[in-house]
Amino acid sequence: MAATDPTTHMSTTSLFSSLLEQSRKLRQETDTADLPPIQLGLGEIERRAKELKKSTAGHQTDARARYLLRSGGIDADQNLRELESIDFQTAYEPSGPVDTDINAYLRFRKEQNVASSIEEGMRRTARDFDLFVAKNVTTEWEAQKQRIFEQFGLVSKAAPASGAGDGGFDQSAFGASAFGRSRLGGSIGPGTGLSTNSVWARSSVGGGVLGKSVTARPAEPSSSAHEGALFSDVDSSTQVELSRQAQLRQQRYAQAVKHLNESRLAADPSAERFPIMKQFGEITGASGNDMLTLQLQDSWKLLASIAGETDGGDDPFTSRERRFVRDYILSTNPDSPEAAKIRKIVEKGSRRFLEKQFIEVVDKTISENPQIARVGGVPSVLNKFRGFINVKMAQNRDKPDWDPKVFECINEVPCWAMVFYLLRAGLLREADNYVKQNQAQFQKLDRGFHTYLHAYVSTEDRRLSRPLHDRIQGEYNNRVRHMEDCKDPFKPAVYKIIGRCELAKRSLPNVMPTAEDWMWLQLVLVREVDRTSEPAHEVFTLQDLQKSVLQFGAKHFMAKGSNFGLYFQMLLMCGLFEDAVHYLYGFQFVDGVHFAIALTYYALLRPTENPLAQELLTIGPNGVKQINFPRMIGYYTSALRTPNAEEAVDYLSLICLNGDLPAPSGPAQIKICHEMLRELVLETREFAKLLGDVHADGTRQKGAIEKRMKLIKLSDESDFLRAITEQAAVQADDDGRAADAVLLYHLAEDYDTVVQILNKNLSAHIALDDGATPFQSLEAASAPPGSSASLAAVDDPVRLAHNMLTMYHNNPNIMRKINMRNREACGVLLQIAEAKNYYAQHQWEACLSIIDRVDVIPLDPRGDIGNIRRRAQNFGTLHETVARNVGIVLKMAVQCCNKLSAEIRDSAYTDANKIQKLGELKARTKSAMIYAGMIQFKLPAHIYAFLNSCEVTE
Repeated sequence: MAATDPTTHMSTTSLFSSLLEQSRKLRQETDTADLPPIQLGLGEIERRAKELKKSTAGHQTDARARYLLRSGGIDADQNLRELESIDFQTAYEPSGPVDTDINAYLRFRKEQNVASSIEEGMRRTARDFDLFVAKNVTTEWEAQKQRIFEQFGLVSKAAPASGAGDGGFDQSAFGASAFGRSRLGGSIGPGTGLSTNSVWARSSVGGGVLGKSVTARPAEPSSSAHEGALFSDVDSSTQVELSRQAQLRQQRYAQAVKHLNESRLAADPSAERFPIMKQFGEITGASGNDMLTLQLQDSWKLLASIAGETDGGDDPFTSRERRFVRDYILSTNPDSPEAAKIRKIVEKGSRRFLEKQFIEVVDKTISENPQIARVGGVPSVLNKFRGFINVKMAQNRDKPDWDPKVFECINEVPCWAMVFYLLRAGLLREADNYVKQNQAQFQKLDRGFHTYLHAYVSTEDRRLSRPLHDRIQGEYNNRVRHMEDCKDPFKPAVYKIIGRCELAKRSLPNVMPTAEDWMWLQLVLVREVDRTSEPAHEVFTLQDLQKSVLQFGAKHFMAKGSNFGLYFQMLLMCGLFEDAVHYLYGFQFVDGVHFAIALTYYALLRPTENPLAQELLTIGPNGVKQINFPRMIGYYTSALRTPNAEEAVDYLSLICLNGDLPAPSGPAQIKICHEMLRELVLETREFAKLLGDVHADGTRQKGAIEKRMKLIKLSDESDFLRAITEQAAVQADDDGRAADAVLLYHLAEDYDTVVQILNKNLSAHIALDDGATPFQSLEAASAPPGSSASLAAVDDPVRLAHNMLTMYHNNPNIMRKINMRNREACGVLLQIAEAKNYYAQHQWEACLSIIDRVDVIPLDPRGDIGNIRRRAQNFGTLHETVARNVGIVLKMAVQCCNKLSAEIRDSAYTDANKIQKLGELKARTKSAMIYAGMIQFKLPAHIYAFLNSCEVTE
């Protein structure tokens, strides 16, 4: 060791001397007489401090100070005792020695990590199980039992709010029909001062395209309506509980939708003429006879009249799918000729429906009052209406307006009433003939009336020429309007209808008291004209009627909020189809969905441009209203997915009805339809039913979606497979559903991926099982000859792999598409599974024979070290699924050798063959152990432990 440098030592000594001198000077500067210098040790300082404490405690305190503190609320003695009780001595504990064993620390950390991983896995498994139970198993047993009882009608439910209204609304003469059972309280027309009544309230929305969504939720928890996400513009509180009638309709609607799609898939073009309104109407009519059911049935008849289903004949355009797509959906400009054409169709269809309905009322009234009507056996049209007038006069005899003295009569028949009711029934020719037959009498009453009526009947659009129009307007304003020469209430009504007189007042409550009478009058007065070429006071179009109906709102047509079906029909009659569907959906979502389907079939319902929107009713270009048809169908099918996925496919395929629209609307509708079908497949996992199945004999059965390829706008099978099947297959593989993934990839014709999944599944199955339970033998796994069992029903990995590989071997075209290495690996794994089956059954010879045949491990009885080393070096070239099970094969081989050796040793005979056999088994075991040692760290630890514990003795 080198000597210390003297220079460094001198510098350190001088430094400490300097510090000592400076400290002394500092003490001198601070020394005072009161503070003597401290030159005592620590022990002396502690002793003097204790003495000072004792002497201080012995001093007498000033009594005045004690009194002063006590007057302030301070107990000095108590505080002193508490302070003395405090132990100010600090306890010191010797610290333990620091552990510097790094290996022990690492082992401890590893054990902690392993334990925490196991605990986290257990918590995750428990959490996943709880989520699965919460999702798939309902615990609301009482509510479920109540719903089942209600489903089968074993218990009564709250009566739906669809009964007949009462209060301030009188019953209409439409006794058979629930439509229009309300009386209009006053004049309906411009200037009434009625404000718009909002029917809807906002609510939160959730859910996805299909997902966890359904429709509006009823207020009662026992309701059997859908539960789930709401449209943000639908008020769930208005939803009526699903009645038994509605549930019956729901089931029959599904069958009708199936027949609709079958008709659309038929090769015969005439099959496209599917009368969907008529079919749905018959279903509704057969479901009950309550007011709501009758109203909905009438609504179907109304739409059938508008769509032309009731025309009959051989017109190929009648009832044709998407008949109005060009005139209604593609024409968003309200002033276009196409829009005017649609409005005329709506006006004509609605008016014709009301006229036919009125004829039914006339017939029913006469049949119920035959003695008052007195029409005879087979009455003519005039005699029938004469009898109807007799009944009406008898029923209203107490009303001043119906006093017989005010009516002008011809041959004892109120002539103006006869003409009015004939016009009301749409019997224009009969009305004209009646006036001609009594022309002389009518000329005495009104000289020019027969001219007006004949001109009105003769023109197709019921429009008078300008001279005649001016003449009837003048006569109405001068004489008829103020009843100067006549008190008959039907005369001004007839003049108003024929001459469109006094359009500012479009109601006649004395002779037209019901809502349907009022609507018929509006439709009669409607004319689609050019606003720029007609006088403003003579313009009244269907658009004006639509504004009036929307302004009045639902409450104006409802009796105490119960008769909501009437307002729905009013919206349909004036062509507000989107508003009508939106309105009905809030009360009866089942019927609302099917009205939307029927309207979409004829292209009378505009679909939203954004199918992912949360609102049911949206606003499109030019302010046109649109319905979120895809989301509506998706919500509705949520209740159909589990019990009958094929029905859900029928409904979802209807979304592509709007696929004929130009981009971007049409492709967007098709895309969301495909997305919904994909979600349906993944959610229900009904792969065989939806996507098709493959039988053990190789035959393929088409699924529900593939059968409807034409409906979902997929041109060929490859598009179908790419769009739906492959996505479902990837998802199934990711979820670990091997059988489903195999089936889906096979349907997608990705045969190499099928074999890869078979290898992975079979390898995991072999490695997981400990051999306690025998595998199913390949003979048992093989399907019987001629069997057509579904491959989707196979759960056993060995059987599934054997069936698929056998089927592929019988098809050379498929074999060429499979990677040879994957195919060979699958064969090896099947043989290992067979060997393990023999191993579990203690058939040692058979197990060892198969192991020799697959030649995965070296079992050379000669013990060729070079060969074993080459095999160990080539371990990495094994297929990964085979390499994973090398340890299992080694274990079985060594154990078979041990068992066979024990059996030979225990045998009674002794000869040279016995000794040779034992030696051969020992050599085979040694070869296996040498091989295991050469591939160390590539096998599980328990395999090495087992091999080390085994030794074959002679």
